[in-house]
Amino acid sequence: MKKISNICCKTYCLLLILSANNFYSQFIGHLQNNSVKVVENNDTLLNPWTGGMNSVQISTVDLNSDQIEDLFVFDRTGNKVLTFINNAENFIYAPEYEKYFPSSLEDWVLLRDFNGDNKKDIFSSVSGGIGVWKNTSNNDNLTFEKIEFWYEQLNDNVPYILSNFLEIDSTIDPVNEEVSIDSNYYKSNIYVTNVDIPDINDIDNDGDLDVLTFGIIGTRLEYHKNMSIELGYQRDSLIFELKNDCWGHFKEAGLSNTCILFDTCNSIVNEPEKMHESSQKQSRHSGSTVLSLDLNGDQVRDVILGDLSFTNLVALYNDNAGANMNTSIVNQDTTFPSNSVPANIYMFPAVFYEDLNNDGVNDLIVSPNSENETMNKESIWYYENAGTNNQPLFYLQKKNILQETTIDLGSGSKPILVDINSDSIDDLLVANFGEFDIEIPIHYKSSIKSYINTGTNDSPLYIKSSDNFQNISTLINEIDLYPTFGDLDNDGDLDMVIGDFSGKIHYFQNNPLDNGSMNLSLIHSPMSDQFENVFDFGNSSHPVLFDVDYDGDLDLIVGEEKGNLNFIENIGTISNFNFELVSEEFGAVDVSQWWTNIGSSTPIFTLENNEIQLYVGSERGAIFKYSNIENNLNGEFELVDSLYSNINTGPNSSIAFFEINNDSLLDIIVGNKRGGLTLFTSVIDSNVTNLRYFNEKEIKIFPNPVSDKICVNNYQNTYYSIYNIAGQVVKTSFSRNIIRSDDLDSGIYFLKFVIENKNYVLKFIK
Repeated sequence: MKKISNICCKTYCLLLILSANNFYSQFIGHLQNNSVKVVENNDTLLNPWTGGMNSVQISTVDLNSDQIEDLFVFDRTGNKVLTFINNAENFIYAPEYEKYFPSSLEDWVLLRDFNGDNKKDIFSSVSGGIGVWKNTSNNDNLTFEKIEFWYEQLNDNVPYILSNFLEIDSTIDPVNEEVSIDSNYYKSNIYVTNVDIPDINDIDNDGDLDVLTFGIIGTRLEYHKNMSIELGYQRDSLIFELKNDCWGHFKEAGLSNTCILFDTCNSIVNEPEKMHESSQKQSRHSGSTVLSLDLNGDQVRDVILGDLSFTNLVALYNDNAGANMNTSIVNQDTTFPSNSVPANIYMFPAVFYEDLNNDGVNDLIVSPNSENETMNKESIWYYENAGTNNQPLFYLQKKNILQETTIDLGSGSKPILVDINSDSIDDLLVANFGEFDIEIPIHYKSSIKSYINTGTNDSPLYIKSSDNFQNISTLINEIDLYPTFGDLDNDGDLDMVIGDFSGKIHYFQNNPLDNGSMNLSLIHSPMSDQFENVFDFGNSSHPVLFDVDYDGDLDLIVGEEKGNLNFIENIGTISNFNFELVSEEFGAVDVSQWWTNIGSSTPIFTLENNEIQLYVGSERGAIFKYSNIENNLNGEFELVDSLYSNINTGPNSSIAFFEINNDSLLDIIVGNKRGGLTLFTSVIDSNVTNLRYFNEKEIKIFPNPVSDKICVNNYQNTYYSIYNIAGQVVKTSFSRNIIRSDDLDSGIYFLKFVIENKNYVLKFIK
């Protein structure tokens, strides 16, 4: 088989090595590595391997207990947590802190200190409203504890109640567009749709955190007052009461991002139980972001709003007549901040108020609050506050803060390692789904960036050489480009095959320049014109060239949106390729999500111990590993791992293997929907940080030794794998609760399964 530069053919140790002497499991794990340098436009990127940032939410928090506020970034695209250490000059990406945050965070996350211990707690979206995780960190460890809310009565031992004291049963008359509402006192979670971002701040200046959020109707702000101080619990509780369902006496307009001021609301603010007696004639879609702050120095909080359907921010100014129940908004600014460059985020801006330049004054950050059809580059606008916290004056400094320090291709990054200049050193290509561009019909423009490796294969240094490698994005007017390389015509150089969003595949022949550098010419576009319907697939064709049948020529295996693999065999000669579709369900591979039937499979092959291994990136972000491929091309491949090495950097994972550090272990570069890259290096370590070993008090197998069944307490529905003492996978499947073991021989085994994107390992004896 010919050497193909993007197919690593180096010996790779087994994923799992088990010691028979001490029955202790040891893994080849992967840790994030940010030491490999990347240069763009003569500047060395400070944080090249963050994985990208699109729709971010920013809070400050002390990560390392040095009394300096660091940076917590939550990217709504894939619900990804990113952590940065503040070194007084820059924010340095520090992924080692990410594992300390709950894996269940989703949609929106705000860090606020609710109990006055100077440690930021977590507020985030949960089913039914707001979830809270208390910061229980000490000087040595960053920890958070989920708060369980009690609705029936206050408990001196657990004084936590998250409640709006109202049960709202509403129906909308589709003819008259009238809403009839029946209200009764009731204790429940505060309603916050997962599309919105609420405001969590001390609205009434009494020392505890209140909540401003849009109600079910979606037009008016609700003020939920924290009653902790009034009830004598100081700040160590969360006890809310709905005090005003029309806070500020305004409502959002229906056709523009403006607000209708001096709304009477037809409610009696001093009698909250009667607030819903009147009809609200116009409902509005969900999708609003809220931030309260004092904009004019009058000691009363004003409000900045963002909306799902618009690009601008609206600043609403209070009347200074009271920040509590009877406040009214009297002025608005729809071009905020009008003293500088107004925010213009396509689509759905969200705003955050944090100190980013270490001057003790909070600055303004604006970012889109949508995962799709929104800006994905230059989408984090930073306004420096030249005023004070009570009378801010914002000036735009950057439109890409943090993004400027990292590899960023907008959306859907796909790494490929290939030697493009014939120096026997693999360079880095990065294709993408696309960069958002409102000026073009489909809103996205794809490209392939090239980075020349001026170092070595073992110690790379990547320098960007082109934003449009070989002018490919001009030649193929499509999005979601995905290239693969191999010598298809047997002339000693690497040709290219590339897939696109429409499912088509294109062939480029390489006619190298005198210096050996690639010189690609488009020959078949699409290849279906030459090979009929052999190359017509569903959306997002992801091809890889590999001699999977060991006959000396390169075959094509193509992933697609449905999550399957297509096997197109090369039935020609080593010098004159000809293709025939063999299977659309190659190896019975299916990485789709059952609730969407979307998988976005991105395959890559390796040789490990002279055996073919298949890895497949997926829509869900997990990396699937398959074996038992040779001499089984018409059968079902063996699923070894459904979350390889615990790696999941977010949706639409795409992977490239290489080796650095000269340790004979494969390292990984992973692309994802956020448009950046994450680099992982291999380590052999039983205590590697991306693996977790169970405490028997937490979870255990019973009985142990087992007979014909394996029972696990606290077990969740998930994929599992069973390894024998030699490190071989003897069984892989999906289990709901009980795993059968009657087909196992007597011996020592290790059960590995995945819960909340973490690998878990338990030892048992049969």
